[in-house]
Amino acid sequence: MNHFRCLRLLLGDQLNYQHSWFKQAAPEALYVMMEIDPELTYAPHHIQKQLAYLGAMRQFAREIAEKGHQIVYLELESKDNKHDFLLNLNWLIAQYRIEILEIQQPDEYRLAQQFEAIAEKLPIKMKIFDSEHFITTRNEAAVFFGAGKNWLMESFYRAMRRKTGVLLDGEKPAGGQWNYDKENQKSLPKSHQAVRGGWFQHDYSAIFEQLQKRKIPYTGKADPKAIRWPANRHESLQLLDYFVKYKLSNFGQFQDAMHQVDPYVYHSLLSFSLNTKMLNPLEVIKKAEAAWKSNPNQYPLAAVEGFIRQILGWREYMRGIYWHKMPEMANVNYFEHQHKLPSWFWTGETKMNCLSKTIGQTLEAAYAHHIQRLMVTGNFTLLAGIDPAFVHEWYLAV
Repeated sequence: MNHFRCLRLLLGDQLNYQHSWFKQAAPEALYVMMEIDPELTYAPHHIQKQLAYLGAMRQFAREIAEKGHQIVYLELESKDNKHDFLLNLNWLIAQYRIEILEIQQPDEYRLAQQFEAIAEKLPIKMKIFDSEHFITTRNEAAVFFGAGKNWLMESFYRAMRRKTGVLLDGEKPAGGQWNYDKENQKSLPKSHQAVRGGWFQHDYSAIFEQLQKRKIPYTGKADPKAIRWPANRHESLQLLDYFVKYKLSNFGQFQDAMHQVDPYVYHSLLSFSLNTKMLNPLEVIKKAEAAWKSNPNQYPLAAVEGFIRQILGWREYMRGIYWHKMPEMANVNYFEHQHKLPSWFWTGETKMNCLSKTIGQTLEAAYAHHIQRLMVTGNFTLLAGIDPAFVHEWYLAV
C-alpha cells in the first residue's frame, strides 16, 4: 500500500490548472476529488450546472493524472464513496497513512464553516492554502473601506486599476476617464444579428444517468448529449479568444441591452470558466486590454473598460462584501418582505414579457446577463415584496 505524506483536497470550483500545486508532480502528495450527494442537493441546481461541473471535474482529474499527479477520484457511483467529506477523508487518511490534509480556501461561507468543523474532527492537522485565483484577498475590500466608510464600488475599482496597472496612462486613467458607463447603455439596432458560435458539445449522458439513478433533484433543462459549457482550460481559452475576436468590440455599448431572441448578445459567457478557476481573472483582463492596445479602432476603450470593470471592479468588490458581511448577510430582510416567490419563477409562464423571456431563457440556457438578473428578476422581486430568502434560493438554483 502506498504511503503519502499529504492529502490535497480539491473542490469542484477549484479546477485551477495554473495553481502552484501543479507546477511539478509531488510524489509525497495524493490529490482527492469527490462527487458527493450533499453538494448536489443543498439546492436544486440547474441540470446544466450539475453536468458541466461534474464533466469539468472529471476532465481536470484526468489531465492532472496525465501530468504525473497521484489522484483518487470518487465518482457518484464509486464503491468507496461515502458521500460525506469527513467520512471520505478519514477513509483516505487511514488507507494511505496520510500525515496532513491540505485544502485551498473555499469560496463559499457554507463550506468554509464546514471545513472548520471537519478540521476539529480529523485525526491529523489541516493546512489551508490560497486558491491563487482572485486579484484581492478575502478581507482586502473591508480593509480598503475601513469602518464607517461608504462602500462605493467606483472608488474600489479605481484602486484596483492602480493596483494592477490596468488601463492606466502613468498615474491617470487611459483616455482620461475611469469609467465609460454612460457609453455602455445603448439599445440594439433593429438590424442586430446574433453572433453564433463559440460553444462546445459534450456528451454527459452517462453522468446524467448517474444523477437520475441517485434521484438528485434539479431545475432547468438540458440535452445531456450536447452540453455546451467548456470542459477544461484549453476550451476556456478558446472561448476567451472567440469573445475577444467576435464580441468584445461591441460589448461595451450593448452590455445592458436585451433582445427577444438572442439571449447572449455580446456577453462573453466566461463566468463558468472563471468560477471553476479554469481561467484566471487577470489573464482575461489582460487579454482584453491587449486587444485595445493593439487595435484601438477595432476595440474602443469604452468597450474594453466596460468589460474589465465587471471583473476587476464588480467581481472582486462583491466578493469583498460577501466575506465581510457573512453570515449575517444571508438573513437580511431590510424591508421585512414576507411574500413567497410566484410559482411561475420555476416555469417562466407569465404574461409579463420581460420576466417570461428572462426566466424562460434562464431555465433553457442556464444563463442570464446582469441586467436580466438585477433589473428584471431582481427588481420584480423587490417591488413585489418577496422574502429575500426565497429569492436567494431561486438564484442559487438557476
